[in-house]
Amino acid sequence: LKSAATYGSRHSASSVSSAQFPLRTSRSVGGPAEGMYGHIHVILKDLVLSVARPSAWEQILKEAGLVTSGQEAQALDTVVQSDDLTLALVGATCRVLQMGLDDALHAFGKHFVCFILRSGHAMFLKSHGTTLAAFLQNINNIHTYLERDHPNARFPFFEAKYDPVEDVAYLTYLSTRQGLRSLVVGLVEEIGVRLYGLNVTLEEAALPDDLAVAGAASHAA
Repeated sequence: LKSAATYGSRHSASSVSSAQFPLRTSRSVGGPAEGMYGHIHVILKDLVLSVARPSAWEQILKEAGLVTSGQEAQALDTVVQSDDLTLALVGATCRVLQMGLDDALHAFGKHFVCFILRSGHAMFLKSHGTTLAAFLQNINNIHTYLERDHPNARFPFFEAKYDPVEDVAYLTYLSTRQGLRSLVVGLVEEIGVRLYGLNVTLEEAALPDDLAVAGAASHAA
């Protein structure tokens, strides 16, 4: 698995609380990931158009090697797309919008949540937890539900543990794709704000020994 993260949240008495999520990462274990579905490209286009003119998206397509309307339509088709195409679009987005990769992924994570809510899925998300900790504990159930319509998707794995004494929730994130920590940070931050009225802060933490050993063995292989 290419990345892992652990998060912890603390809640204050105010209506908008803060949460700290130590972030942990490991190297890959297992085979290569399947390509993502084209929904990712649709949301990326929506993000670009929300912060820049249409000409910026046109330039991104050009730099990614998509020079015809037919090629754009194919990239936006909600079927499994190649990771090479996704990476080309993300890289072109960074260049055209003059953003660093982490900043772009963070913005995408936040916009992903806004797009899903705007598309009418707020009640579906809210049904998976009355608190942020409960929601994080149910992310795998959301992915299991989505697998019915996206059988070729390879979703990340999340494990959330809540400490009621410290009022802290720790979330371990495992993915077959490397380098998406900033995307997860954006997702969790926006979920906290949009669904639970929480301002969420994430910090990197040391990797648990078992994950560190597995990651090192995979890297050596």
